[in-house]
Amino acid sequence: MSLLIYLNPFTLFRDFVRAPVESFVNDQYMGYKKKTNESITSVKELIYRASILLVFFSAILWISIFMYIAFYYTYMPNVTHVRPVHLQFKSCEDQMGLCSYPYAYVQLTKASYVLMSGQPYRIKLVMDVPESPNNKDLGMFMVCLQMRGKGGTLVSSSCRSAMLNYRSKLHYYIRTSLFSPLFLLGIDDERQEIQVELFSDFQDDPNSPVTDAYIELQSRFVQVHSCSLHVEAHFSGLRYAMYYWPRVSALCGISTNLFFTSFVFILSWYHLQDGLPEFIKNKFKTEVKSEPGEKKQVSKVKLERKDSFPLIEEEALAILEEYQTLEKKTT
Repeated sequence: MSLLIYLNPFTLFRDFVRAPVESFVNDQYMGYKKKTNESITSVKELIYRASILLVFFSAILWISIFMYIAFYYTYMPNVTHVRPVHLQFKSCEDQMGLCSYPYAYVQLTKASYVLMSGQPYRIKLVMDVPESPNNKDLGMFMVCLQMRGKGGTLVSSSCRSAMLNYRSKLHYYIRTSLFSPLFLLGIDDERQEIQVELFSDFQDDPNSPVTDAYIELQSRFVQVHSCSLHVEAHFSGLRYAMYYWPRVSALCGISTNLFFTSFVFILSWYHLQDGLPEFIKNKFKTEVKSEPGEKKQVSKVKLERKDSFPLIEEEALAILEEYQTLEKKTT
């Protein structure tokens, strides 16, 4: 039961977070008050101490900001990778049209990897297709994608169907009439953008990272102006919050870093000034005895905490005996 009381989070927070902060602020206040009453301090000393505190606070703040920025760029991947797709095909010798399926090899990166391991990605092919009679009569066609690693090793593949959006004749006539000035001036033309999602939750394999992609349109009659491959990161959890709420995430992250950095600074300050903080020393009440002509020395240590451990008592008594031995030698 004593162990549970000792490991109580509220007790730990009171003893190791709130108590040192209150003790530090109180010591600083009492020190300044005492020196002011004794006419020791001056305006220069106060300005000097305030400048030191300001410099330390600025350093801690900038360290916290730098830690968050480093964590952000290490933890967050690139949101979108866009690569142009240049389709190739074999033309027929004795007739017009294509004699093979349009295909393309897309190099995602020249390095070892481009996608973050363990991060889900959405991969889609965006095609700019004219509203020609040939494409309208084509109907559905297949779009296939193969993700390959170094040496052309197949990592994953996927095929999805695609087609132009249906528009009735009435819709076609009305739209052509309204946008005819733009069509005549060349500002706009009759085309559609088709987005084919080939992977909705693709995760890169760290043992065989993806470096290239092979795209194939399985129709010899499809007509395409241009197309591009989009690889978009699908965030969830902490990455989702950091991307869609960057200001709130930055405020929380910097505040957390500032808290822990300040906590380490306060402990270091205590260690350099007076050793252990007073709230730790006060846990062990001491009885002091003095003799005429001798300095006060600690002769007995009494542990009054009910949740103390025998091991702590033995170590404290051993340290006390060594301390008394050294005092006798010095006297």
